[in-house]
Amino acid sequence: MDKLAFIWGDTFVYWNSIVLTLAAVTAICFFLSFYIGKGGNAVAGFAAVPLCLVLGLIFARFFHWYCRADSYDGFLAAMTDYTSGGYALMGVFLGCFLTAALLRFLRLDRSLGEMLDCMSIAGCAGIAVGRLTSFFNASDRGNVLENVTSLPFAYPVTNAVSGATEYRLATFVIQSMVALVLFTGLAVFYIRANKAQKLKDGDTCLIFLLIYGASQVVLDSTRYDSLFFRSNGFVSVVQVLGALGLGLAIAVFSHRMVKLRGFKFWQLLLWLPIAACVGCAGFMEYYVQRRGNEAVFAYSVMSGCLAGIVLLTLLIRYLAVTAERRRQISVS
Repeated sequence: MDKLAFIWGDTFVYWNSIVLTLAAVTAICFFLSFYIGKGGNAVAGFAAVPLCLVLGLIFARFFHWYCRADSYDGFLAAMTDYTSGGYALMGVFLGCFLTAALLRFLRLDRSLGEMLDCMSIAGCAGIAVGRLTSFFNASDRGNVLENVTSLPFAYPVTNAVSGATEYRLATFVIQSMVALVLFTGLAVFYIRANKAQKLKDGDTCLIFLLIYGASQVVLDSTRYDSLFFRSNGFVSVVQVLGALGLGLAIAVFSHRMVKLRGFKFWQLLLWLPIAACVGCAGFMEYYVQRRGNEAVFAYSVMSGCLAGIVLLTLLIRYLAVTAERRRQISVS
């Protein structure tokens, strides 16, 4: 149940709506500052804002309806009545991508990767603020914690059956902190790399998908209200999409490395540990679902495996980038 902020006549305004609005404004401001600040087409930048808002809203509701159909009277009601119901962040991602693709198709934007880079950085800022909506409802939390009762790891929830106060893992706070750290890191990386003219369009977006995807594979597993596929009811949509984002970054950077350096035997020493970490992380997900009392151990191992994947993938990107710079120097 969302907490009411204030009543204005016959209008009820909830804190959830206020925080989401602030998150959207934050993301918009950072997107325009990064995109136009780099020299992007101002027309494309300002056109992207309403398109992202509309498409993001529609797809966010669509995905929430798909995963939570029992929360609505039907598909038509879900897609036409926005006064209640929920939204899925994955829909916002899709709306932003389609917006960037459409503007590139119309030739208003000079580079799809450039706009996606700016959207990724701005998106981190928006997520950091938007996740705080869970302070005003009971969403986005994990299992009950026995010995932890304070932020950032625990937040109280009133049990709807017993009325007792439970301290549950504050997944939403951790997600907000991860997004804030990622925003800071990507912003510094983007600004410094562009000043040195050493950044390929799209790389910032891929790094975002790599790190954010890895974080969500772990964090979404801790939630008691994850969104699942209808076909099985236990596989998390967010985890699957996070893993796909992770895989996309690995594939693109690996392809670039091989293209620039040629295939070398030592490259297997990068890919094999990545494959081993993927397998171990997958097993830990299976493990924790059956041994919830060992969640700390399982999530620690899973996080370590995913951190290893991220570091090895960034190393692959570094090897590709250095090879590209050497080629450019030799040509010039």
